[in-house]
Amino acid sequence: MDRTMRQHFIIVWVYLIGFNSIATFSYEKLKLAPEIGEWGLTATVFAVAQYLDKTPTWVKEPLIGGVTDKPFHENTVPTGTLYAMSGATALSIALLPCNEGWLQRPNYQHTKGLIETLSLTFLLTNITKNSVGRKRPSFDNWPQADLVDAHKSFFSGHTAIACAMATYSSMYVADHLGSQSNDLERAGQLSFLLATHFLAGYVGYSRVIDNQHFVSDVVTGGLIGSALAAIIYSLQEEHLKASNPEQQSSLSKSPVKFVIVIPL
Repeated sequence: MDRTMRQHFIIVWVYLIGFNSIATFSYEKLKLAPEIGEWGLTATVFAVAQYLDKTPTWVKEPLIGGVTDKPFHENTVPTGTLYAMSGATALSIALLPCNEGWLQRPNYQHTKGLIETLSLTFLLTNITKNSVGRKRPSFDNWPQADLVDAHKSFFSGHTAIACAMATYSSMYVADHLGSQSNDLERAGQLSFLLATHFLAGYVGYSRVIDNQHFVSDVVTGGLIGSALAAIIYSLQEEHLKASNPEQQSSLSKSPVKFVIVIPL
């Protein structure tokens, strides 16, 4: 992601957090200090992940091998596009009316939850990449100017982020947009789930055909991104129920839903 795209991304996050937080604090008696602390921790996680993304791997020899002589291809899905998708997803959760209304507590809670999910996924991805040091399938033909990234095949960050977005947003739509008792609305929820996971699967597929990752990198990234999203979403739902015991969501009426996608 170039400098201009990064600046635009940061500006979007600042406006998103500020607008949604001000609207929420205006009618919700949230504890300000813990909320600021949680946002600060999330920002720190993202900053550390950004730093690790540019540092060399920590191992002299790869812990996982593979064929490395495939042709080099540019990304079919650029990193900037993935950032734009994550920003659009967060903005949609923050600003679109949910079942409870416009700019309600679920909007705030799950905007925060999605940002936490993406930041943690980004950090875990880079810690793993730097610890494993797997060479990419096109390592032998990788541009000499960016050899640091050539050692970071396992696991696929693009796929992890895409699957995290798909899982989190699908669970949010199932619980807070429409009713599962209404056939038309339920069909809409199912259509959204299929569409988002199809896009996530396409991201994973593109990483393989671009010779950026092995299939095992993509499958692992998809599982980890989906699992983190499901766990953090469930925690945010627990916060919602604790803040309003009368709130009923589909999550409280059924076992926790872990939507796992394997992008092959």
